[in-house]
Amino acid sequence: MALGTLNRNHHRLVPGRRVFTALLGHVVIWLIGAFFFIPILWMVFTAFKSPDDVFRTPPTLLPHSVKMVTINGQSYPLYEVTLPDGRVLRLARVHVHAGMATFVDPEHPEVVIKAKARYGKPVLEVHFHWENFVDAMYRSVRPGLHVNFWVYLKNSLIIAILSIIGTLVSSTPAAYGFAKIQWPGRDFVFIIVLSTMMLPFQVTMIPLFLIFTEVLHWGDTFLPLVVPTFFGSAFDIFLFRQFFKGIPDAITDAARIDGASEFQIFYRIVLPLSKPVLATITIFTFLWAWNDFLGPLLYLNNPEHFTLALGLQDFQGQRNVAWNLLMAASVVFTLPVIILFFFAQRAFIEGIKLSGVKG
Repeated sequence: MALGTLNRNHHRLVPGRRVFTALLGHVVIWLIGAFFFIPILWMVFTAFKSPDDVFRTPPTLLPHSVKMVTINGQSYPLYEVTLPDGRVLRLARVHVHAGMATFVDPEHPEVVIKAKARYGKPVLEVHFHWENFVDAMYRSVRPGLHVNFWVYLKNSLIIAILSIIGTLVSSTPAAYGFAKIQWPGRDFVFIIVLSTMMLPFQVTMIPLFLIFTEVLHWGDTFLPLVVPTFFGSAFDIFLFRQFFKGIPDAITDAARIDGASEFQIFYRIVLPLSKPVLATITIFTFLWAWNDFLGPLLYLNNPEHFTLALGLQDFQGQRNVAWNLLMAASVVFTLPVIILFFFAQRAFIEGIKLSGVKG
């Protein structure tokens, strides 16, 4: 009897323990997510702030501006003024001189009050400065040069799109050859391809720079950034090969029996079944090309050829940095990545669905 009661109590406690564990897991996930999301949120809201609001103390998340009132056709900032008798009034500040401010009652302009400027506290209201994005994109990063962030955006898109094309065109057939075609020494050659992943870019950086600039004379062009993608990437070939090997050989063998060539099998059967990995490699390649800073820094000298990554760094390197405009440009820099993932996430997360194949 006691044992049965204990078992019933145990079964009653288990669901509660599961709920607590699930709740704790969600809290941990939210905390980790907030750790990465708060800086992005701060960047976005800073992009809408005025220069004075960026350095406001204490700082505020939402963009604020001093509320303005109109008196006799002129606009003046509204302040909360603490009078010596303890009263707090909302007055318009019309003049400041030698630490003394002149305040006027907006409803009764004839009432003029003079007090120390430090007694007044500006009245703030939420105000989004959408014009920051226009000013940031059309602002010349360097004085005397008609180069703005639209030029950098165009250059980054050109490099990213060409890199995606080069990666897909070169890595997919190579991976298909390693996954679905039998030829002598295939596994050994694949190991050699994977071994190139062990060489960091810093090791090959100087030899590649000398080849591209001194031998091929490709300095200050997009060619050193784009052409290597048309010769395959070990990491991308590895991902494609692993996915292609998951496609049953019965499908490809049946196509060969029907007289299909290897190119037809690759183009008409394997690639249509590989949308998830194609979307994955597309996103990875776009992120690599879009965020690449070291490559453009090595090969590009003319500001008209700069990418967004270089443009942001050049913008920050100038004197008197307008941080609100820099954050607006950074939001534009981040936005294409979010848009790309938003449209590609379905293909990115869906698994391959094959039916009717056994054994």
